[in-house]
Amino acid sequence: MKNQEKSNTYPIRTSDQMKYLKSILNDSQFKISIIIPVYNVENYIKNALDSIVRQTIGLKHLEVIMVNDCSTDKSGKIMDEYANKYKNFTSIHLHENSGAAGRPRNVGIENSTGNYLMFLDPDDYYTEDACEVLYGRIVADNVDIVFSRYVYVFENKIQRCHSIFGDLDEIKVKKIDEEPGLFTIPPSVWTKIFKRSFIVENDIRFPEGIPAQDLTFMVHSFLEANGIVYLNNRFLFNYNRIRDSKGDKGISRNKNKKNLMGMIQAYHKTFDLLKNYGKEEFYPTLFKGHLQFWMDGFIISNTSSIEKRELLETIGFLIEEFNKYDTELNKRYITPLFNNIVDKRYDDAISLSEIIKNFIETQNKLEKEKDDLQRILDSSKNELAEHLTFTGYIKYKSKNIAFRINKRFKWNIKSLYIKLKNFFVNTKDRIFKLYIQLQGLNPSIRYDDLTLILPYRKTNDPDREENLDITLNFFSKIGINNMIISEHSDKSSKDYLIKKYAHLFNSFRVCTVFANGQLFNKSRAINKGVLESLTQYVAIVDVDCITKKENVNRAIKLLKKGYKVVHPFDRKVTDIIDKKTFQKKFDFHTIKTTVQNRPWADGGIVFWDKNSFINIGMENENFSGWGGEDNEIMIRADLFNLKQYRIDDTLYHLYHHRPQKRTQNNVEQLQKTRQMTKELCLDEINRWPWVIEAKKGYVK
Repeated sequence: MKNQEKSNTYPIRTSDQMKYLKSILNDSQFKISIIIPVYNVENYIKNALDSIVRQTIGLKHLEVIMVNDCSTDKSGKIMDEYANKYKNFTSIHLHENSGAAGRPRNVGIENSTGNYLMFLDPDDYYTEDACEVLYGRIVADNVDIVFSRYVYVFENKIQRCHSIFGDLDEIKVKKIDEEPGLFTIPPSVWTKIFKRSFIVENDIRFPEGIPAQDLTFMVHSFLEANGIVYLNNRFLFNYNRIRDSKGDKGISRNKNKKNLMGMIQAYHKTFDLLKNYGKEEFYPTLFKGHLQFWMDGFIISNTSSIEKRELLETIGFLIEEFNKYDTELNKRYITPLFNNIVDKRYDDAISLSEIIKNFIETQNKLEKEKDDLQRILDSSKNELAEHLTFTGYIKYKSKNIAFRINKRFKWNIKSLYIKLKNFFVNTKDRIFKLYIQLQGLNPSIRYDDLTLILPYRKTNDPDREENLDITLNFFSKIGINNMIISEHSDKSSKDYLIKKYAHLFNSFRVCTVFANGQLFNKSRAINKGVLESLTQYVAIVDVDCITKKENVNRAIKLLKKGYKVVHPFDRKVTDIIDKKTFQKKFDFHTIKTTVQNRPWADGGIVFWDKNSFINIGMENENFSGWGGEDNEIMIRADLFNLKQYRIDDTLYHLYHHRPQKRTQNNVEQLQKTRQMTKELCLDEINRWPWVIEAKKGYVK
């Protein structure tokens, strides 16, 4: 075995290995070394190797290194046949199985002599010009990495892989910092060509014995590279998915505990690389897809509950790190899983994963049944068409026979339509049940840490009372648990409010500050409600303002990440004029009014970290009547450098006519705060009586 002798001459010591590799870098007769890790692929490897033989660059320019990771089928024998047939094919057999492609690939790198490196998985194959195209570009552009897109090969179709770069012909950068979006492309090393000197001199290697090692290798190479070219409109590789459909899954696609734990190890190594290079800002871009991919594997795995908990505890740090960034997931059903893991509610996460798994399995069965029914339906339609032609001929001879034939086929088709209709009804029912279960297990939907504070004074205005009713029913509908209506009024409406609305919330309270004939003091009502609340976060909500549920979810997430103030809109307001239509299903798509820009809009709905709200003095109770108090507290929030966020959306306002009576006193108060420094402001608020009472722990 010529190949095994070559392997044995390779130096043992690392320093000698580096000298050996560098000594042959410039003496190669081969343009490209192609490295193929091999394990139990007897049904596919010939196709892979033949695609190399057919390369238009010329086989004489290619060195092919096949590394057998102790296959138990005929893969090793097939390798040897090609090595004996072609002098530039080398067959290396490892003595122990390493369990993943990392070790065979590293052995291939160590034994390579070509000026450039390419990789190929033994169940995939190249297009005939793959090597010629990539080699031509990497030489012409003198860069470290060139790669292209690929196609998925299924039994009945070929499908192009997705690209985030649209119709761009290519992306060329000197450093990865110029286009971090390259990190979102699947880390397939078999789509790339590398300068071998670049790989050797930077000691870039695959982690061994674990899946997802190509991710670590790819990230390391991207971070070191001086020049990367991505051929966005070239498809040079064929990714074999036929193997999956036949149940013959490769090592990386088996979702057991060992595989999932190995992926976590690779993710940790990759995260360490980002830290070592000072590139942690790439973490959400890079890991968004990979963490979702891992979670999908976790969901469909057959691991035990004990194994599942161990896996979640191990990956928890990576998900917590991801959660620090304001990055939305593509797969929304994974969001509640992430939330539970961050909150260390592992049992809830496991229960939720089982629900989703059951749904996916049932959905797959229904999809198969639908496809089968559709095939039968199409076949029956064709049959009916043929028989209608035939019955036209015999109709004058035997009208009864023609009638029976038509009736039989039309009844069959009708039955199939009914079955298909039932399929869609069953699917819709399954989705609804899953949604209900998700609500019960998603901590971001339970809103346990949030209380809504609604300042209120009962009036004789029917519009205002209608708006209160819509607002409370809406927030109950989306799952808000804790509601406080805080009155500033001469007469309390507590009994009426509790009787009408208490059933809508898990916790519903009414607190009252008596006005004694004074104008409505919204600030005093808000402060009272905040001090009555028992949660870490509060939202100040006007009677006539609402926001979408996803904005509430996002606001809570941002507060948990350290933001102190979150506005669920960015100074845009949309009036809901047709309130009756909206109220039927609380469907925001029914709102047809135009979005209005309101540069001064600071209120309506604002989410707060409660301690921060108290520490900057709460609402200024020197304001009375209408207007200015929302702007004034935001001036103080800026003075105290509170971390704020405005969600790019509109505030929805339940329309009503209102006389805007801004008192002169309010204008003066607002101007006074605008002229303050932080020190003067701190001195001022520490003299406010409501702040003094609050800091004493005052609660009534």
